[in-house]
Amino acid sequence: MNVLVLYGTRWGGTEKVAQTIGKALQDEGHVVEVVDVKEAPESIAAYDLILVGSGLRADKWTKESEAFVEKNAAALKAKKLALYVSCSMADRKDEGYNVGKKRYLDDFAAKYSLTPIAMGYFGGLMDFSYSHGLLVDIIVRVNRRNLRKNGLDTASVHDTRDWAAIEAWGHEVAKIAQSTT
Repeated sequence: MNVLVLYGTRWGGTEKVAQTIGKALQDEGHVVEVVDVKEAPESIAAYDLILVGSGLRADKWTKESEAFVEKNAAALKAKKLALYVSCSMADRKDEGYNVGKKRYLDDFAAKYSLTPIAMGYFGGLMDFSYSHGLLVDIIVRVNRRNLRKNGLDTASVHDTRDWAAIEAWGHEVAKIAQSTT
């Protein structure tokens, strides 16, 4: 099966997620291309399975990932499709987990009338040593005390991506894709 794994990232955190998924799919015997959505092919006709993912900021997919889905929605409906996101809400242990999963995956798929064979919801990477844009930087500075009180030390890197779960999901997608027509 020819597989295209696309990812949208702002600061590089989702690229490694896509590569991990791609490796799992290769291990299952598929021919896989892992591509930044900014470099997505003009046509997806050659692919049997397409995975589209994004990092999130301010409750939004990267604009390039969403633009790809919007532009190719009709073609994606005729393909085996999986969606995934990498975000800090995915590691929550409260109702926020389900709210985020619905908003970032279920509602996103419904917006484009897509029926993915699988959806992956993975932790994210937060590194406050990089600028995340003026507005986010100001919000972090203003709320630093509250963030620390809630367990988020802005002086540290927070990587909540579960590599074993991400790899397992890649293997699961391969099996689902092989079993569906």
